[in-house]
Amino acid sequence: MTEPTTGPAPTTPRTSKASLPLFVAAEAFSLFGNSAISIVLPWLVLSRTGDPAITGLVAAVSAVPAIAAALVGGWLIDKVGQRRMSVLSDFGSAISVAGLAIVDRLFGLDIGWFVALGVLGALFDVPGMTARETLMGRVSRTSGISLDKIASLRQAVFSLAFLAGPALAGVLLAVLDPIQVVWVTAGCSFAAGICMLILPLTAPEIPAHDAREIGGIATIRASAALRAMLVIGFGSAIVVAPLLGVLLPAHFARLNAPTWFGATMSAFAVGSMIGAIAYAALSKRSRKIVWIGGLLLQTIGMVGFTTLYGVWPVAVGSALVGVGSGLLSPVFIVFFTEQVAESVRGRVLGLFNALALIAAPIGLGAIAIALKVTTLEMAALGLLAAWIVVMAYAFLSKGMRAFAGSDAHADD
Repeated sequence: MTEPTTGPAPTTPRTSKASLPLFVAAEAFSLFGNSAISIVLPWLVLSRTGDPAITGLVAAVSAVPAIAAALVGGWLIDKVGQRRMSVLSDFGSAISVAGLAIVDRLFGLDIGWFVALGVLGALFDVPGMTARETLMGRVSRTSGISLDKIASLRQAVFSLAFLAGPALAGVLLAVLDPIQVVWVTAGCSFAAGICMLILPLTAPEIPAHDAREIGGIATIRASAALRAMLVIGFGSAIVVAPLLGVLLPAHFARLNAPTWFGATMSAFAVGSMIGAIAYAALSKRSRKIVWIGGLLLQTIGMVGFTTLYGVWPVAVGSALVGVGSGLLSPVFIVFFTEQVAESVRGRVLGLFNALALIAAPIGLGAIAIALKVTTLEMAALGLLAAWIVVMAYAFLSKGMRAFAGSDAHADD
């Protein structure tokens, strides 16, 4: 059976106070599990093979199916149902992670098993995240809590998981065998699935017309604001991936300051939490204030980020970028939920997520080429110039002006 998309409007159940805590718990378990496995899996590969090249191979191969999973998963969300897809993804992720421990016990892990199980896990992670994002409108209706507050709380949970997940995984790896930590991360995904399974929810919204023929691309083409959001997200991902994945590690390695590298990443997470909290207060006044403030803070932070000068300018820049991200991420998802019909949210958001996944290797490839002919500092300045172009588009594009100026249901 699929969740209804057409027909008579279903009866809306009573408001349930349990809806929001269960949704937040599902997000927390899933996000923590994903952030922890990002530390545990490379460690496990190294402990079993002793070859760093295999670690990179597993990561690279796993990234390819994630793009396809984002697109197909978005379509399945709209066809199978948001909750069902979320539950299936969480349980599938738990099985793929637990498979590492099971295979290690029965056969012994080798490169083939690492690649196969890494690919399997990648197929579930992005659709699960997308499905939960598409559910936020229904959680708001069921809980009676505004979408702005839910988006703010979700961003704070995301930031906390980004901050605490890898750190806690590192502590567990210091005291437990990697396989035992694998079971912990699998348990997190399983717990997320249980939370989503028992989550009280209203029925999906029924469109006034039959929306089954509307596709994700057609929805985006019809909205200047959505098109602008797509361009901004794609451009930002191209810049951020090489900055975090190449330039910052190289900078702190050159300074022989790995602790400061960790502190800089933590500063981003803390800043993002601060931004999420600020969003809850500022969104009551004006979306435009949040939008402009977030863009300015991110741009100022990127100037410090890309100086690659010592530790403090970079760390402070990271914190400011985090605050800006904590402001902008909730306003994006609120606007998206308001503007995109529930019957096509999976396909639209799946396309957004797929393009973000494509953008990262483009940025990483470009920076690898640049570093063959120039210095770290010049490459960082090139990223800053690209960021300024993206931000100028964000300020000046017609779609984003309409988006920023609407505090209710923005129309194109």
